[in-house]
Amino acid sequence: MSSGENAFIRLNNIVKVFPGARALDGVSFDVRQGECHALCGENGAGKSTLIKVMAGAHKRDEGSYFIDEKEVHFKSPQEAISLGISCVYQELSIVPGLDVAKNLFIGNLPVKSGRVDYRKLYIESEEILKELDMPFSPRTLAGTLSVGQQQMIEIGRALTRSARIIIMDEPTSSLSEAETETLFRIIRKLMAKNIAIVYISHKLDEVMHLADRITVLRDGLNIVTTDARAITQEQLITHMIGRPLEKMYCKKSAPVGGEVLKVCHLTRRGVFEDISFSIHAGEVVGFFGLVGAGRSEIMRAVFGIDRYHEGTVTMSGKSLKAYSPKAAIGSGIGFCTEDRKKEGLALGLTVLVNMTLIKLRQLTRLGVINRRSQKEEAEHYVRAISIRTPSLQQLAHNLSGGNQQKVVLAKWLMQSPKLLIVDEPTRGIDVGSKAEIYGIINGLVQNGMAVIVVSSEIEEVMGMSDRVITICEGRKTAEFDVSDQLSREVVLTAALGSHNPDCAAEAPSAGGEIQ
Repeated sequence: MSSGENAFIRLNNIVKVFPGARALDGVSFDVRQGECHALCGENGAGKSTLIKVMAGAHKRDEGSYFIDEKEVHFKSPQEAISLGISCVYQELSIVPGLDVAKNLFIGNLPVKSGRVDYRKLYIESEEILKELDMPFSPRTLAGTLSVGQQQMIEIGRALTRSARIIIMDEPTSSLSEAETETLFRIIRKLMAKNIAIVYISHKLDEVMHLADRITVLRDGLNIVTTDARAITQEQLITHMIGRPLEKMYCKKSAPVGGEVLKVCHLTRRGVFEDISFSIHAGEVVGFFGLVGAGRSEIMRAVFGIDRYHEGTVTMSGKSLKAYSPKAAIGSGIGFCTEDRKKEGLALGLTVLVNMTLIKLRQLTRLGVINRRSQKEEAEHYVRAISIRTPSLQQLAHNLSGGNQQKVVLAKWLMQSPKLLIVDEPTRGIDVGSKAEIYGIINGLVQNGMAVIVVSSEIEEVMGMSDRVITICEGRKTAEFDVSDQLSREVVLTAALGSHNPDCAAEAPSAGGEIQ
């Protein structure tokens, strides 16, 4: 079937220019009714710009845009919505203080005799929740729901507007496996009703699983549009990054040194319980578990952000003062948190300021920052870990996800930590940047640093770690030495909390055992 045949939406030779950048350079893209069309590419490839043109948030500079073979010129997103185009962005727009029904129909409340028709509102909301297999009342406060359930409300909102096409931008980035399966089931139901899906994700296994067709963008250009069954994941990666990706993880063993961190019987009541482990110089220890298992909470307690009730944290043989990030930093711990935008970066400040925030005291004398030293330090790390930015004066907000993560890494590397904790280091990052982040971690352990990698991606944990610790419902369930014999199924079983007698044989234990 040729491109554009039976297309509901068709964009031809779209150009969009921003100051200093040509974000889209003659991109053509079409979507057929009832299909799932995946849009792939590295951060900065032009995906977000293209979907914002489709959704009426950006005006095109050149090219043509047709819906049902009629050319359109949207002046606002509302005009796009009126023609059946809805977008579920990665950053959710839920109003926590409103109930589910009002969130579903926000900006589109049913009205009768000039007043909100609450009876109709709740009846129709009940029907939509049933359609989405959501087991809660439309009167539930949206702020009490999980991220996955809030994501479903965003999708339900599109249905209240009689959407003919739903654009989903990284919809599973914060979902558990069970929530992801629910989303996939909903997507298939929508497609069966002739609703088209544009699916954007860096998780290529999802793309290969769901998509009917795939379009790849690179540097604002169309690279390929193909039937999903006609391309392999390796070929897809090559199209995305412009070269073959020889190996994703390239894990290199390093000489293991002395014990750096020891955690004993750490407990935060109601969150995690009796957590013990250790890590040595030159070692990567991975923490794996389902979303909500308590992995991030353990690391926040170790770093002193959150309170714990029992246990001890010892760094290089010295007990750390509890609830004190300052003490953790002073002892040689760095912590890249899971949410780089909210907790890792000051998005409105420059790359230079973000990279040197923690080191400002060392760069300051008599209340004056040594600007030359500050710039030299930042330039060193821009080169060392290949941060792609037009200048050090670029705002962090304007960088791609992968380069934002590198800025966060650089901020901590300037402190020369003995231990670096990285929580979800590649969330929302394209495949090429992922490989670069893994390469940086490999280089750190080669130089004697200890690294803890916290991830909900099992391939990432197993591909990067020397040991893997599984967490389920706030408890440590197993610890494994990573080897060719360690299977994905064994690690998943432990992460689900199931007892597996074979685990003991596979976990000679450098700091713990199956509990």
